[in-house]
Amino acid sequence: MAEQYIDKENLELVRDRLWSISKEKGITLEDIEDRTGFSYSQVYRIVRGKNNMSISGLIAVCKALEVQPSDVFNFSVEMPKHLPLRKDRK
Repeated sequence: MAEQYIDKENLELVRDRLWSISKEKGITLEDIEDRTGFSYSQVYRIVRGKNNMSISGLIAVCKALEVQPSDVFNFSVEMPKHLPLRKDRK
């Protein structure tokens, strides 16, 4: 079985942005817990942890922080050089 892919570098950027937004707005992890219905440990894992997060969990935290997901993903990622599309390979 293949290991789960986790982009640790960009995941850290997302978490840093969530934490920055929460500090800017004065919204604590406990407030996010109240607003999402998640346990404190779930909130901590999404906002401050090291594990991968689900899209649904991230969107719930965005709603709790009153920000659009696009406000969290306000960074660019380096695009790798890919092989040509299969239809273009000869």
